[in-house]
Amino acid sequence: MLDPRSIELSKKRLEKARSEYEGAILNKNAGFFDIANTRAYYAIFHSIRAVLALDNIDFKTHSQAIGYFNKNYLNANFIDRSFGEVIKSASKSRNNSDYEDYYISTLDEAENNIDGAKRFFAAVVKHINTRLESIAL
Repeated sequence: MLDPRSIELSKKRLEKARSEYEGAILNKNAGFFDIANTRAYYAIFHSIRAVLALDNIDFKTHSQAIGYFNKNYLNANFIDRSFGEVIKSASKSRNNSDYEDYYISTLDEAENNIDGAKRFFAAVVKHINTRLESIAL
């Protein structure tokens, strides 16, 4: 049985993911493609953490959380494996946008990351809802 605190934390993290997604769209529309990339990445990252919350799992670093998620959810086919590329692309864009001095983000890159974040968020919500429904039976 899932701990009610874990369910609440998962929902809180989904709210954060949705907020980051909306921030990505706003920044893209304002022409701030580097910030849009970062916000899209964080929408994905907080979605990952929402899944992990249900299992009372958290990590100190992004790479640990993503690695665990890839191994235990994507590779186990709980969530479509193709999202591994979405995560990888968004992570690369975020690192370039945040840390590379001469990196220039593009509209296409931002739109790709935002679309990936939207699709990933939907897949995570579906996964979480399925888990929550299964315990209600």
